[in-house]
Amino acid sequence: MAEHPLPFMGHLVELRRRILRMLVWLGLGFLASFPFSEKAVSFLGKVAGTPLVFTTPTEAFWVTLKTAVAGGLVLAFPGFLFELWSFISPGLYKSERRSLLLWVGGGTLFFLAGVAFSFFVALPTALSFLVHFGLGEGLRPFMSVDRTVSFETRFIFVFGLIFELPVVMGFLAERGIASADFYRAHRRGAIVGNAVLASILSPTQDFLNMMIMFVPLLLLYEGGILFALWGEKRRRRHEERILREAKSESF
Repeated sequence: MAEHPLPFMGHLVELRRRILRMLVWLGLGFLASFPFSEKAVSFLGKVAGTPLVFTTPTEAFWVTLKTAVAGGLVLAFPGFLFELWSFISPGLYKSERRSLLLWVGGGTLFFLAGVAFSFFVALPTALSFLVHFGLGEGLRPFMSVDRTVSFETRFIFVFGLIFELPVVMGFLAERGIASADFYRAHRRGAIVGNAVLASILSPTQDFLNMMIMFVPLLLLYEGGILFALWGEKRRRRHEERILREAKSESF
């Protein structure tokens, strides 16, 4: 059974506590990533394929801090999901808590998969194209370390978020909010929506970067339909179990 519901003010106090704990997770992630931030900046510079420069005395220092914060966000993301689950779960039944924990775990894994895909595949491809395109135009790269690393970290984090799409689609299907048939019926609209989303999320508006985000979104949407089928199957099993328990109690 669900735990005794908290009054409204109790929910606000609990929400405040969870937000503070999220900040603690972020602080721990920052502390864990800070010792490696200089190496991370150096590595991100190598990914760019050209030496990076700083144009103000403080730029190198601040970009190191920003990289540590970005790394802290990635490391703290599982903690954020855990706090969200901890805030919601007391109002759920035991079976619902198990289900939500499963989706939270899946969301964490898919986020990290998106980060890894961006870091090792999408980002080097995008930067290689952009830099070599400029060289082909006879231009000499003179890339600011701050702007370049900001571009790279934003690119990586956005990929982590868009990889959550199948998990969100499956979760909505399990909760009965959407269905696999609904997703299939609106596939054309999803293609247009994914194109718009890719254009918004892409750090630059060039065609290649948009395609690097658009194509994975399409594949993730198709994977989300499979997740939705699995979520519907889980919901049917849950409903059948409740019906059997109700029948046994009536006798």
